[in-house]
Amino acid sequence: MVSDQVVWYGPRALTKVRQVCIPVELLRALDVDAGSELQFALDEARNEIRIRPTGRSRAAQDEKEAP
Repeated sequence: MVSDQVVWYGPRALTKVRQVCIPVELLRALDVDAGSELQFALDEARNEIRIRPTGRSRAAQDEKEAP
């Protein structure tokens, strides 16, 4: 990834349970919300984490299962 083409947000701190808040601008750009499933991967150099939406939502699945 070329750093001059990347807009960085943060820094953000991990919580004690290893959670981090994703900036709302990024969530909106990917059209994801609470319950959206995400995938994570390391880049080849193992110095960046890539995140992508799966297109599925647990909230939508929960609604389908409700009586």
